[in-house]
Amino acid sequence: MHVRPERGALRIGILTGTEIRHRYFVQAVRSRWEVVAAGYEQTGYSPAAVSSKDLTPAERIVVDGHFAERARQEQRFFGHASDFVIADGRCAARHIGPGALNSEATLVFLQAAGVDTVVVYGTNLIRPPLIEHWPGRLINMHLGLSPYYRGTATNFYPLLNEEPQFVGATIHLIDPGIDTGPILRHARPRIDADDMPHTIGCRAIQAGIDALHAVLDDLAAGTVKPVRQWTVAGARLYLRKDYHPRQIVDLYRKLEDGLIPKYVQRAGWASAGLRLIESSCPVTA
Repeated sequence: MHVRPERGALRIGILTGTEIRHRYFVQAVRSRWEVVAAGYEQTGYSPAAVSSKDLTPAERIVVDGHFAERARQEQRFFGHASDFVIADGRCAARHIGPGALNSEATLVFLQAAGVDTVVVYGTNLIRPPLIEHWPGRLINMHLGLSPYYRGTATNFYPLLNEEPQFVGATIHLIDPGIDTGPILRHARPRIDADDMPHTIGCRAIQAGIDALHAVLDDLAAGTVKPVRQWTVAGARLYLRKDYHPRQIVDLYRKLEDGLIPKYVQRAGWASAGLRLIESSCPVTA
């Protein structure tokens, strides 16, 4: 049975992945909110493990360096607060194996902890039976700006497509689609001329967490007004099957050609054609 909280009180359950950024996410939410359950999913997917026989040795070095730099930057940004939660009397914790995210066992785990609000980041898609519970309180932190970029790696593809203005995070309610639920708030990171993909990406995570805190403030106050996603010409949806390691090689060629400094120099580029929800309780929807 769904637990209905009193206004001002949230009992949060978190579903996330197992990487440093995911573990930090749990600790960051716990720093402000009562987290009563934390589930860490082994998603069974890692782009770093995707290989391709048609890469040259030089291209493989670029790809391997990209993922090594991701690990280094995530350790720098998040490593100081990235321990797994250990189950105790205040917070239940469990590891969720591949394919088990949307199981009855996960549902029972959350319900047994008395969760009234579920926050999701970095998992596989939420499906039944989970999606049928916690109406209006099943919240995703999507790394990407919906409805412009949905799916996977949606802070990588804006850079590959030479559209850094679309890097960011979307806090939204989960529905049966892929990052299509009503939006509660957007966030975008600061981008400096000397940035590289993973410094930008880590700042996007930080910005998304800040936006999530603001959304939870509004949720606790009972003032959230979700905004239905609007139709965008040329909106992009990326799935795991769309990824090829050579895309990383292509991105670094564009970075060498000055993609980020050019973007920073053109201040108007940052907001062109964008509609952003920057408050989770807008005056008009």
